[in-house]
Parts: sequence; structure tokens; C-alpha cells
Amino acid sequence: MPCFSPLVDQSRPVRLLRSVLSSGHLPHAFLFTGIDGIGKKTAAMAFAMACNCARRQTEPGKDARGNCPADDGNSLGLGACGTCPSCKKIRSGNHPDILSVSASGAIIKVDQIRALCARLALKPYEARTRFAIIAEAHKLNAEAGNTLLKTLEEPPACTVFILTAPQASDLLPTIVSRCQHIRFQPLSPASLIAGIQAAHRLDADAAAVIAAMAGGSMTRAGTMARANWLGRRNWIIRELDALPHQSVNLSLAFSETLAKNRKWLKTAFDIMKNWLRDCVIYHYAPHRIINQDLTDQIRKTTQQTTVPDLLKKIRALEKAETAIESNANLRLTLDALVLALSKGS
Repeated sequence: MPCFSPLVDQSRPVRLLRSVLSSGHLPHAFLFTGIDGIGKKTAAMAFAMACNCARRQTEPGKDARGNCPADDGNSLGLGACGTCPSCKKIRSGNHPDILSVSASGAIIKVDQIRALCARLALKPYEARTRFAIIAEAHKLNAEAGNTLLKTLEEPPACTVFILTAPQASDLLPTIVSRCQHIRFQPLSPASLIAGIQAAHRLDADAAAVIAAMAGGSMTRAGTMARANWLGRRNWIIRELDALPHQSVNLSLAFSETLAKNRKWLKTAFDIMKNWLRDCVIYHYAPHRIINQDLTDQIRKTTQQTTVPDLLKKIRALEKAETAIESNANLRLTLDALVLALSKGS
């Protein structure tokens, strides 16, 4: 199985990686950027497999410049075989020379990078090209970043670093300057729908709504499908639409429920904002609404409110979200929000 085949909608990154393999000269470091859940880690593992595949490479050692050759030009092409011992170890996460570092809590600590550098000071156990994969490198604290930078300035032989991050600006410019930057794109709605339906057996309408809300991330789409996101969405929309027609006590009960589920609060805000956005958009371009499966309900809601009122509610949500991010009192902020959302047109 070609090692890059699991990557979806990433033709440019795959083309660039294949070009590197074909050239026979590996950079010492790559930076893969893009949102979570679009294949950055998959690409890193696929590239590591391609560089170390036993069937694809037959000549050990370095080229005349001291670089580790990436391709021996044989008829197997630029992908790994997927069946040799090296490929199997990398795929299963058990290869001793494919080293991974990820955040311990909210940050990547300097001790983690020091431990990585200590491992890299030793010779590879068996790999032709050793890989050090640092996921979410934007979480490196200052000391960890400077420690990594020293290693990137004098990288170990036959070792490739792959850093992943949402965007290059999240890292120290000196680290970025030492990496070959490859940007990964969000997945298309069609690819998300196909992936969701294949993995979770949802109907087309449900898959389309989740794909629209997932922001191009297959990881986020899968999480939504597994967490009964549609059921929660429907509950929030019912509560939101009912606010102008019910008592203050019932409205405050809604804010109390939201406050008790803080981990899911951002998703709840996204659902409410997208619902109100759909109600605005429906006046002008009904075909562009996100919640396509609730078109009839959107039509009824738009008959009971006005666009200026909907925009006021969207601004109230944005204001509350900003306040919560600034560590304002959660319950008081949510109480004020539901009272603002309770005002009719």
C-alpha cells in the first residue's frame, strides 16, 4: 500500500515530500503547519516509512556530501512497501528510531527536549534515517524552544526533525528558519462527509452538518460524530429558540446547565453562533446555511425575528465568549448572556 495514500486533499504536501525523496537529499528539519486533524502526523509517519523501507532502499550509508540518501531509484517508486519489518514497526509505533514528543499538559517542557537530545546524541539502533517528531511544537516553552534550536543548529547525522504546529508564526522565527515549511490544507466538505459516513455510518444529511461544523478537520468531525453532537446541537437550538418565550427562571436554568458543562462550552457557543448566522443568511442565500437538515425550523425562526435582532444576539455571544476567555465569572457571564438572548425583536 503506498505510504501516502491515507492522506486526503493534500496533493501539494505529498508532491513536495515525493520531490524531496526523489532528490536524494533530506533537509535536517521540516515544519508541517495547518489545523488539527488534516494529516500532518500521518504524513510524518508516511515519510519516515518511505525513508526507511527495506524493500525500497538497498544501499546503506551516505552520499558524497554526508547526507542520508532518500531514494535508491528502484522500481518500487517513492512510497514505502508497508510490509517490511521497518514499515511494520513504524506503523505500529514501535520503531526505536522514530522518536515522538508531545505536550505534557499545556506545554512541551525543557526536560522533554533534553531527553530527546540525549537520545539523538547516540547512534541510531537500526534506522537508515532517524526521525524526531515534535507534535504541537507551538507548545514549546521558551527554554525548551531554545534547547531545540541549539540542536537544530548542529543536527545529528542521519536525523530528520519534523515539527507540527497550526502556523509558522506560533514558533520562534529562528526555529522556523531552520525548517523546510510545508503547509497542509483543511479537508474539503466532500472528503469529510465521505470519511464520516465510512467511519460512523451516519446518513448524508447528518454527515453534511457535521462536516460543515468541523472546520476542515477530520479529527474534529470524528469527535463530533462519536459524542452525539447532533443530539446536543438540537437541544441547544431548542433552548435558544425558546428563550424569548419563557420565564426568567427557565432562562437562567439554561445558563446553569451550560456552566456545568464548561468543557463543552466552546462547542455550545459555536452551535449558537452558527444557528443565528443561518437565520441571518436564510434571508439572503438559503442555500448557504450550515444546518441544512433544519431548514424548515430556520424558516419558522426567521419569521419571528429580524436581522438586526439576530445580529445583536451574535454580538452578545461574541462578547460573552471574550469575557469567559478573559476569566470573567462564568455563571454571571452566562446569566447575562441568556437574558440578552431572551430579548425578542
